[in-house]
Amino acid sequence: MRTGGKNRGGETEVPARTLRECEQRLKSLLALSVDWYWEQDEEHRFVLITGEGPELLGMDPQVFVGRALWDHGAVPDGDGGSWDGHWATRHARQPFADLIVKRTGESGALRYASASGQPRFDAAGRFKGYCGVARDVTASRRAEQLLRLEHAVTLCLADADSVKMALQAAIQAICETESWEYGQYWRVDEDADVLRPDAFWVAPGAETVTARFIEESRGVVFRRGVGLIGTVWQTGQPLWVADVTQDPRVLRKELAQETGLRGAFRFAAASGGKVLGVFDFATRQLRDPDARLLQAVCIIGSQIGQFLRRKQTDERICYQATHDALTALPNRAMFSELMNFAIHTARRYGHAFAVLFIDLDRFKIVNDTLGHEAGDTLLKEIGVRLAGCLRASDVVARLGGDEFVLLTAEVGDADQVSAVARKVLAAILRPIRIHGRDCRVTASIGISMFPADAQDEPSLMKHADIAMYLAKDKGKNNFQFYSVDTPVPSLERLALETGLRGALEQHELSLRYLARLDLRTGQVTGVEALLRWQHPDLGIVAPARFIPIAEETDLMVPIGRWVLRTACAQNVAWQRAGLAHLCMAVKLSARQFNDDSLIEHISGALEQSGMPADLLELEVAESVVMRDSERAIEVLGAIKRLGVRVALDDFGMGYAQIERYPVDTLKVDRSLIHDVIGNPEDKAVTEAIIAMGKSLSLTVVAEGVETQEQADFLREHACDAVQGYYFNKPMSAEMFATLLQQHASSMPQIRAP
Repeated sequence: MRTGGKNRGGETEVPARTLRECEQRLKSLLALSVDWYWEQDEEHRFVLITGEGPELLGMDPQVFVGRALWDHGAVPDGDGGSWDGHWATRHARQPFADLIVKRTGESGALRYASASGQPRFDAAGRFKGYCGVARDVTASRRAEQLLRLEHAVTLCLADADSVKMALQAAIQAICETESWEYGQYWRVDEDADVLRPDAFWVAPGAETVTARFIEESRGVVFRRGVGLIGTVWQTGQPLWVADVTQDPRVLRKELAQETGLRGAFRFAAASGGKVLGVFDFATRQLRDPDARLLQAVCIIGSQIGQFLRRKQTDERICYQATHDALTALPNRAMFSELMNFAIHTARRYGHAFAVLFIDLDRFKIVNDTLGHEAGDTLLKEIGVRLAGCLRASDVVARLGGDEFVLLTAEVGDADQVSAVARKVLAAILRPIRIHGRDCRVTASIGISMFPADAQDEPSLMKHADIAMYLAKDKGKNNFQFYSVDTPVPSLERLALETGLRGALEQHELSLRYLARLDLRTGQVTGVEALLRWQHPDLGIVAPARFIPIAEETDLMVPIGRWVLRTACAQNVAWQRAGLAHLCMAVKLSARQFNDDSLIEHISGALEQSGMPADLLELEVAESVVMRDSERAIEVLGAIKRLGVRVALDDFGMGYAQIERYPVDTLKVDRSLIHDVIGNPEDKAVTEAIIAMGKSLSLTVVAEGVETQEQADFLREHACDAVQGYYFNKPMSAEMFATLLQQHASSMPQIRAP
């Protein structure tokens, strides 16, 4: 080569030294990068590949020389694996950038490369091929894939209607993303201490291969530490097997050989260091271990484990919210749902059904003479006997105390219902052995019929209750049907309703105040206003006696409005007296919450009193918001827009989907706190509720705290605040002001007076 001047074509020649320097610079640049430089001829065959990078698509790049890229089984990572789009670019002699191609290596793993190129032309403008750079992007591509897999599993868990559907969807996502033909989940049976087969998924086209394997798995169990699956259960660590037919730890090796399954891996679903189950994946291909996938499934396994543990807690809370803790029968809330469903079904198909309201006649004698433990034993046995009187389509529930209710579906006439009532009376009358002696109780039963006596749930229950009192009036241990001529037995109720209508005007209603203490600082941070009624003849009437009457009539809204105005005014009065600025909690009744003027009443109370909106916290019972979730969300949102805080009261009784509601505070129901020390279920549910509230950044307040042990337990589990008789009983505004003054000066832990 000449080192200077012009060639015959008149072009200036490049000195050889300059060419060598350029080549050396290119080699140095490629050596410092992970890129390969390549050139192709007019037929798109590689004529040059140079660089210092790693393998390209799982092969020595020099293997490509003399052949095209697609000759080695590489395909684009898009467009369905078709080269058509790329061919169109090449035929148009256009440059291309970041073309991702993939190829399955000998180990069965996919390798990815990114290529960019531009056409080459000679001096006459004739096409001479392509040149460009390529890079192995397997690592980054796998990272993206595994991140998408984690997100896909998250969506599977969030969207599924049941645990089994969630597991199946997660298995399918892993199989499809990672090219496994079969996946199964083995659930830990804690009672038997074994793994049992649960959800599974099979790829299309692999059904015949895995059918026998799945069928023979139905009766199989794995024990801890035995086999690959048992080993994963014991260690919690994932395992990869390139060929199950060659691994001595595989228990069902012959079956694997017959079905043709070869590559496999297993990983655990775990939460809090505890394995809840094991996932098992297999394919007919030999598969070398994929370290990145093994790392990813540790995260996925923890993700699924947490889901299975939030679900176990959900199911436990849901069960406790819908069932009576003593008898395990459906409770009042559950029975209400079941009756409304029965009404809907009966209307649709023209059926009739009966409601039997059952009240035990001599229960108080047993409770008073033998003690509450004996009374609980009797109630549990009565629940068992009542359940034994029913058909599969019937329902029995415990409403509370010694009250039970039966719903007998699709009854033909009163004679058929009478037969059921006689059967129930006979079952209850049989002696019950308690503390070494036989006890007998009788029952009074009131019956109402759908649709003859009423066509809605409250009326059916009310009429059955009226008929039950008639049965008591006729000597007990009998049943009576409701009729329009049945006299209403409760004169006391009439007296209460009449007196309640004048209670506001006669200034018989008052408020008592209960402190709320911060468990971390010991300070009084809030106060709850509680309604009381001093009847001129009956004395102090318990809220449980008059609140239901006010709810059923038109009295609750004006009474609730008075409570709200009075509580706000009292709070401002305390502030003007120099006392601490406290959050005032006021309960909203169901009637108030459903009143169209509620928002107007709240803003009016704030404006009239001058109390800052953020010092008012309105408590709404969980059962109230669950009746009409969409309306509840709308009303709560309007309250929040006023600047007022919202608390979900009695939480744990119905287990609302708390994340849906715009609330600030979660109040743990007092029924859970009552036995939180001695009852493992109440303890677990309370812990779960506190954790849930914390995860949603809500203030968690426990009601009904009566002992030091309860307070210590709640403090240890990060409950924010408590209220109850252990700290102070409900007291007048004057006494509460004195309490605040004493507390501010000494800061002791407040105890019940």
